[in-house]
Amino acid sequence: MQTATEILSSYEENAKWLSKNYTRLKKKYKNEWVAVLNKTVIDHDPHLDKLVKRLRQKHPQTYSQIATEYITTKEIELIL
Repeated sequence: MQTATEILSSYEENAKWLSKNYTRLKKKYKNEWVAVLNKTVIDHDPHLDKLVKRLRQKHPQTYSQIATEYITTKEIELIL
């Protein structure tokens, strides 16, 4: 069984991979939610609720390590 630190570290690595590969992912998954585990896209869907349901079913042991992000071609403005 993994510790909370190991799970968080794995999640962080997947999130970093998503960020690093965002431009490439935009070409294939535009306007979809993408799920990454072990630095690999494991699923995608335009509907987050459907994606989450599948991820919980297919990956119950590693669900907490999966990073998800909505891939959009539009620029997002952040107000801080």
